[in-house]
Amino acid sequence: GDRLDILKSIVSQRSAVTTDSIVPLNWSKMAGRSEGYVMQDLVDLVDKAIFQACKKAVSAEGHTEAVSLELDNSDFEEALNNSVPLLQRGVEFYHGSSHSWDDVGGLSDVKKILIEVLQWPSQYPEIFENAPLRVQSGLLLYGAPGTGKTLLASAVAKECGLKFISIKGPELLSKYIGASEEAVRNVFQKAQSAKPCVLFFDEFDSLAPRRGHDSTGVTDRVVNQLLTQLDGVESLHGVSVVAATSRPDLIDPALLRPGRLDRIIKCPLPDRDDRLSILQALSHKLVLSDDVNFGEVADETEGFTGADLQAVLYTALLQAVERNVALCDVDSEDVKQEPVIGDVRAKPEKVTSGPVVTQANLKAALKDTKPSLSDTEKLRYHLIYAKFERSRGGTSAEDVTAMPQRATLA
Repeated sequence: GDRLDILKSIVSQRSAVTTDSIVPLNWSKMAGRSEGYVMQDLVDLVDKAIFQACKKAVSAEGHTEAVSLELDNSDFEEALNNSVPLLQRGVEFYHGSSHSWDDVGGLSDVKKILIEVLQWPSQYPEIFENAPLRVQSGLLLYGAPGTGKTLLASAVAKECGLKFISIKGPELLSKYIGASEEAVRNVFQKAQSAKPCVLFFDEFDSLAPRRGHDSTGVTDRVVNQLLTQLDGVESLHGVSVVAATSRPDLIDPALLRPGRLDRIIKCPLPDRDDRLSILQALSHKLVLSDDVNFGEVADETEGFTGADLQAVLYTALLQAVERNVALCDVDSEDVKQEPVIGDVRAKPEKVTSGPVVTQANLKAALKDTKPSLSDTEKLRYHLIYAKFERSRGGTSAEDVTAMPQRATLA
C-alpha cells in the first residue's frame, strides 16, 4: 500500500544505502507492522534501521571510515521493536505476558475460536479484506472464576502479534457526570490509533450491567456509549474487542446482539483430560522428580479450576523449597561444630540445585488445597449459565426479573 511505497522511496533517497540491498527486504511485512505510522514515523524508522546497519558495519570492519551499507530485515526488525509512532505515544500497552498457547492447558475449542477471530485477520489480511461481509471482531468469554478467561486474553497478545490494551471494568467508572463516557471514548480512540489491536475488558459485567437498575444512571450512560462505539463500522476496523465475565446474565443484552459482542464463548470447568493438560502446562518450568504422576493428581482434583491447580503446584513447590531451606540450616549447624584450622574457617555449602517437586509434595499439597468453588457455587453458576444460554434466542421479561440484579454505583 502507501506505506510500502513511502518506505521504498525513503530508503532509496539515503545515499549511504546501496541499491543492491533494497530488493531483498521484506517490504510487505514491514508495511504491515508499521500500521498507524505517519510520514515522520516512517522517516524515523528508516533512520533507526540505517543506524543499526552502521553499528554492525563498524563492529565488523573495525574502523569508522565511510562504508556502503546494506540494510537487511534484522535492521528493520530491531528498528520496529524500538519505535513508537506519534499517535501511540502516551498509550499504555500490556506487555507483561510471556504466555503462549502451549502455556494454556485445556480449552482447545476456545483457543481455536480465538485464533480464527483474532489471529487469522492479521495473519491473512488479503483474504479478509476481500470478504464481502464484515468479519466478527467482538467476543465475550464467560465462565466461573478461575477458568482461564484472563489468561487466554493475555496469551493472545503474544500469539497473535497484536498490541493489547487491558481494561478493568470498574476503573472507567467515575462519579462525575460525563467522565465515565469520556473514559470509554478515550479507550476506543487509543485502540484505533494502535490498530491492529485487541481491546480487552475484564469484569465486563461491572462496567455494562443491564440498564434501568442503576440509581445513579452512570452505568446506563456507559452502556449507551459502548453501544455507540461498537456500532461504528469504520471506527472498529483493525480493533478486536474481547470482554470477560463470570456473570453474563448481568450484562445488558443489547451489547450481545449481532455486530457487537456477538461471539459468545464459554470457558467451562476442566474435565480430567483438561486438568492433566493444565498441570503439564503449568509445570513445564518446574524441576520434577521421576516419580511425579500428574495423571493421579488429575484424577483427584475433580471440580478444581485452572487457578486451583496452579495453587496445588505452588503449595508443592513451597514444600520443596522448605526442604532445601531445612537442608541449608542443617549444614550450617554442622559447620558451627567444626574446629577452626589456622586461618581457614569452615563455611556452609550452598544448595545450588533448584527445589525438586516430588509426588509426595503433590499429595501433601492436595490435602492442603480445596477447590475455590463449593458444590453450591458450582450448581449456582451452572443454573445461571443454563438460563443465559436458553435466553440467547431472545430476552423475555421473565429473564430480566427472575435473577437477582446487582446495582452498580459510581
